[in-house]
Amino acid sequence: MYLRHTTRRKDGKTHVYWQLVRSVRRSAKIVQETVAQLGELDEQGRARAKELARSICRQASGSFQGELFEQAKRGEAVAVKLDGIRLERSRSFGAVWLGWQLWHALKLGELLSELMPRGRESVSWAEVVGILVTARLCEPSSELHVAERWYRTPALEDLLGVSSEHIYDAG
Repeated sequence: MYLRHTTRRKDGKTHVYWQLVRSVRRSAKIVQETVAQLGELDEQGRARAKELARSICRQASGSFQGELFEQAKRGEAVAVKLDGIRLERSRSFGAVWLGWQLWHALKLGELLSELMPRGRESVSWAEVVGILVTARLCEPSSELHVAERWYRTPALEDLLGVSSEHIYDAG
C-alpha cells in the first residue's frame, strides 16, 4: 500500500487530496485500488491518516511502526573523520524482518506455542520453527545450514534475541 495524491483547483485555490492505494493483480493486469480516501491532510486529515495507518499496522503485526507525519528531530552536527570509519559485521535486515512480521501477522507462533508447550529447552519450538520458516523464505537451504551458517549472517539473531549458540545446541 502507498499514499497517492491528486491536485485540484477549486475557486482559485489548489487543493491536494490524499488516498491510500494498493496494487492488485487482475488476470494479467496490475491495477491500483483505492483503499481509503484521506482527503486534504490538514491537522484533522493527518490525525485520520495516522489512525488508519495504526489500525492497518496493528492488524498486520500487532504493533505500530512509528509516527507517520512527524518531522525528524534535528540533532547537533558532529565532525567525523571518514578515513577512520570501518564497517564490521554488516547484516541483512529487510528480508528477515519481513519474514518475522509475516510470521506474527499470521499468528503461527501463537498456534505452535499452544500445540507444543514450552519444556526444558532454551529456545521454544515455536521460535525454532519460526526461524526455520523465515530462513526458507530468505534463503532456502537445509536445517543444518541454517543452524551452522545462515543464522549468524542476517539480523534475525538481533531481532529475536536468541543467540546463535542456542540454535545449534543439541541439549
